[in-house]
Amino acid sequence: MTLENWDYRKQKYILYRRSDQHHDDCARFPFDQIPCRVFLDTNVINLLVKHSAHVFEHEPLVADTEETLAEDIEALTHVFRVGARANWDLCGSQKTIDELSRTKSASLRNDMLDYALGLVNQVVDDKDHKFAADFGRRLVGTHFVSVLPDTADQELIGNAIGLGCDAFCTCDRATIVRKRHQMRGIPLRIVTPAEWWAHIKPWAGLWA
Repeated sequence: MTLENWDYRKQKYILYRRSDQHHDDCARFPFDQIPCRVFLDTNVINLLVKHSAHVFEHEPLVADTEETLAEDIEALTHVFRVGARANWDLCGSQKTIDELSRTKSASLRNDMLDYALGLVNQVVDDKDHKFAADFGRRLVGTHFVSVLPDTADQELIGNAIGLGCDAFCTCDRATIVRKRHQMRGIPLRIVTPAEWWAHIKPWAGLWA
């Protein structure tokens, strides 16, 4: 089961086979609601690094890849394929660096830190970093995010808000996604990779 259909003859993904499907998705996901500034949860960075060959080089997954993991990888493949031409901002924070620094595998840790540092350094003004870090710490324990049991998750969401992000992309369905409806007071959309792609898909042809 895949998100999109690969046409072997044309050697490309066929996103829509009927115009009405495209029309319906355009109505569901308006162009002006595409997340343009997205904070990547540490689990997304982990996935991007571990599966970089699949996401960025389109290498096929092994047949027995767990279904949800395969969905996340394929969704990110589509997002980054379109994103190579679109001017979206991807963000991380010092808390992201701290989280990844605890990775046990030295080689994986270094690769993830290299990737995360690239995200963090996209924020040119150091004042933005400081504000986001302070906002994240202040948000921890407040009623806005206290439904999340992990204070690191609370702080990362605060960092995303502090950096002015439209969305927080996470693979953590068990906790963050499951409880997002209880965090309606935050000015931030929480999305899975597949949901992120769903917002982009109807308009992907603009950057083809």
